[in-house]
Amino acid sequence: MRHFPILFLLFVGHNTLGQYQNLFWQKKHFDSELKQWTKTFTKFRLSDFKVVDTLRFDNNYPQDFKSYKEFLSIYRPIITYSVDSSRFIDIYSYRLNLEKVGNRYKANPDIDQAVLLCDRKAKYWNRIYFGTSTEWIDEVIWISKTKFILAGIIKPDDNKKKPLILVGDTHTQTLIKYVDNDRATFQTDQGYSSRKLSRIKIYGL
Repeated sequence: MRHFPILFLLFVGHNTLGQYQNLFWQKKHFDSELKQWTKTFTKFRLSDFKVVDTLRFDNNYPQDFKSYKEFLSIYRPIITYSVDSSRFIDIYSYRLNLEKVGNRYKANPDIDQAVLLCDRKAKYWNRIYFGTSTEWIDEVIWISKTKFILAGIIKPDDNKKKPLILVGDTHTQTLIKYVDNDRATFQTDQGYSSRKLSRIKIYGL
């Protein structure tokens, strides 16, 4: 029995990688909700993405539910709810650290990023992924009640911004990591800014 956790992770990882070796099963989302993000890259092709890892949720930055209402009073417009609204993912609060000033919000940006998942019914509110100055998340969408896509950037040695895609599952608490190794694919200088951020007035970015 002592080996069960290890065997379980190996079983989940093996089956996950086997099932999701490519991203064609989610093409409709990259052609719709994520289209503006994909358009910021040169020669973006789902066929070029390969699975490089299966990550476990971080689960090492628990949030206090005593601050739940205060959190929503600031970030509700820019968090992303699941299909049934039972969960949400927050990619902004840690990085932007917003402070309300009048009818606007002042950003106190951090170079790092905590991607948080909240399930109020399950009393779960914790970090599932940690972004840095060389690897971060630009956008998030839910594709089912339990699955979601994190779309972002990874900067290899040549310092060009390459696309990074993580497919998450709240049931298995895993993130399947995809990267594009085509050197001709990189984000243009215009970068990407989610339309969600236009829902509130922010200065200081």
